Amino acid sequence: MLPRALASSAQPFMRPATDADCASLARVWRRAWCSANPSVESVAPPDHWEARVRAEFGLPCVTLVRAAGPEITAFLVLDLASAYLHQLFVDPDFQGQGAGAELLQQVNRLCPDGWTLHVATANHGARRFYARHGLVAGLVDTHPATGRERVLCRWSPPATPAAG
Repeated sequence: MLPRALASSAQPFMRPATDADCASLARVWRRAWCSANPSVESVAPPDHWEARVRAEFGLPCVTLVRAAGPEITAFLVLDLASAYLHQLFVDPDFQGQGAGAELLQQVNRLCPDGWTLHVATANHGARRFYARHGLVAGLVDTHPATGRERVLCRWSPPATPAAG
């Protein structure tokens, strides 16, 4: 694996995830989740996150990774049939550099009629990020597995002026 300084200088690119990416996806997911939830005292070990990647990522969803050189810097998991974004995480070392915006552009391209996602209400950074990118907050509920409060956000394509 390249040192982060070298990896970050490589031209970033998008590609579909492969089975070989499981450990890297789990690492990015865990690091980004911990960064977004600093008050959580106990975080599951890396093998838990890798097991979740194997169980939750993949068909019928599309998993895209953003990589710089061989290193995965961010990823998304998108259900095309329901236009629902299950996951979007950027490694903390690469946040604020446009990786998340690039992933959202891919979601907009793949779901041009609009899409939704849930975000934890306590994740203020993610909520600001999605609002900056045109998502509108809606219904607040609780996650069925974790009981954490979350908000449903929706992206709709910009309205096109009516031809007159």
